[in-house]
Formats: sequence, C-alpha cells, structure tokens
Amino acid sequence: MAVLLVTGIVLGFIAAFAGRWTAEGMAGTYDLRAVISVADSTTTEGQNGPHTTHEIVAVAENARAVELPTGEAFGLAEPVVVGLSSLTDRVLSVRGADEVVEAHHPWEKITAMSIGGVVLVLGVAVAFSVTRPVTVRKSLSFLAGFVFGAYVVLAPLGFGWTAYREAADPVPNLWEYRREAWGPPPVIGKGQAAVSGDSTVRVLDSRAEPPEGAEAWLGGFHVLALRVETSRLGDTALELSADEHGAPRRVEDCAGAPGAFDGTAGLVCFVVPSGYQPKYLVVGELDREVLLTLQ
Repeated sequence: MAVLLVTGIVLGFIAAFAGRWTAEGMAGTYDLRAVISVADSTTTEGQNGPHTTHEIVAVAENARAVELPTGEAFGLAEPVVVGLSSLTDRVLSVRGADEVVEAHHPWEKITAMSIGGVVLVLGVAVAFSVTRPVTVRKSLSFLAGFVFGAYVVLAPLGFGWTAYREAADPVPNLWEYRREAWGPPPVIGKGQAAVSGDSTVRVLDSRAEPPEGAEAWLGGFHVLALRVETSRLGDTALELSADEHGAPRRVEDCAGAPGAFDGTAGLVCFVVPSGYQPKYLVVGELDREVLLTLQ
C-alpha cells in the first residue's frame, strides 16, 4: 500500500506539471506592458560551486506586480511586454527592446515534459500491473497519492502560484541617480544641433508610434521614433533621458522599419514606459554628455 501511495504521488506530480504545461500552450495568452522595478540577485555557495538566484519584479500598467523568470536578461527600470497564460496567469514570455525570453517552450522544457509524459505512461502501466488483482484499498491508496501529488503542483500555496504578486517597489528614477553622480550636462534647445566631441546630432521630427514596416512585436510597446541627422557620429551613444516611470531602451534598426538610422540619418526608435514624457535626447556619455531638448 505504501509503494502504491508513493507511486501515486510521483505520477501525480508528473501528470500535473505536464498537463498544466500542455494546457498553457493550447490556451490563449494576453500581453501586459510593465517596467522592471526590482532586479536583485543572491549568490550562495553549494556543493557544485556558487549558485545565483534572481529576483526580478515588474510593475504593470494596471499597477499589479509581476514576477519574471528572466534572470539577467533585462535591466532595472527597463520597459517590457509580458506574455501570460489566460488560463493560469503564469509568464510564458518576456520581450524587451532587444531580447525575448521564452519561459514556456524553450528546448529544456520541451525535453523535460516529453520525458515526463513517457515516464507517466510507463508509471501508470507499472502501477496497474502492481495493483492486480485490483482492490478498493489498492485503488484508493494509489488515487490518494496521485491527487496529493497533483494538488501540491497545482495549488496556489504549492507550485501553482501565478506570476502576480501582492505588491512591488516603485520604479526607481535612474535619471536622478545619474544627475547626482555626474552633475547637470549642457542643455541644447529644441531644433538645434547638439555637439558632443566631434559628433553633431539634430532631431528633425518625433512620433509617439511604431514606424510603418516595423516588426509586429514593436506594436506591443509604447514607442517614440525620432528622425535624426548626424555628422561624425561614430560610436557616440544616443539615448533618451529617464524619469520616474522608467528608462527607455533603444531598438536596434527600429525593428526592421524602412528608413531606420544608417549612421548618418534616419529613424531612431525607443520603447518607452507607460506615462513617460520625452524630455531630452542624450548625446554622448559621461563628461561629453549633452542634452538635446525634445519638448
């Protein structure tokens, strides 16, 4: 009876994990715009060397906190679009300006769930052969273990938690920290040319929408597209100032949009947090930093 109970628990675990994973893949999804407000890591020493765990929490547009299984993929105050299962509210994917993390169907999970399915079938076959001849006591023992194992996986207090958390820290204003560290840089008026070292940058136009022809995923973000012209830009950095809503991130080649910046002129695109008001284009870095006014 004890063997059947333990077998039921193990098979219940496997069945619940594989069943939930399959159901999440077949059910619908929904997207949530969010900004990362906590990006902490803790390293501990184990038998196999140091092990690092990450705590990544984002604040969504609806003010709810969402825990993200993304490790070091995204930075503090970065805007992201989180794809969640409409069935379980668990994170399936997280996309940023230049990277996407698939939390539901990377090859590791596909392999693990495939092996789990095989083990489940074989385990059920073995359990059936052990219970022969079938009795009520044997059946109830196996069934109790199976239900217990599945419950631990699916219950909210077990492994069945959703991505939502009760609360999250506010998004830090990285711009204030930057100004405290480096002081106020020169500010150039709207429409004028910003000069940083040998580089010159001028903003000709700005639009708060994804440019036509960009990849579809960019439409999930709030976007600011600037049309700029430059001379001798080289590797001089271009970014937007941050604020209390978060820190915009530049999108490489404007996600494939025609007319993207070619090193001299064209569109420069940024994904921006909800509520963000563009104030400056930051040209250059540190002691050569110049702010080009956008408003």
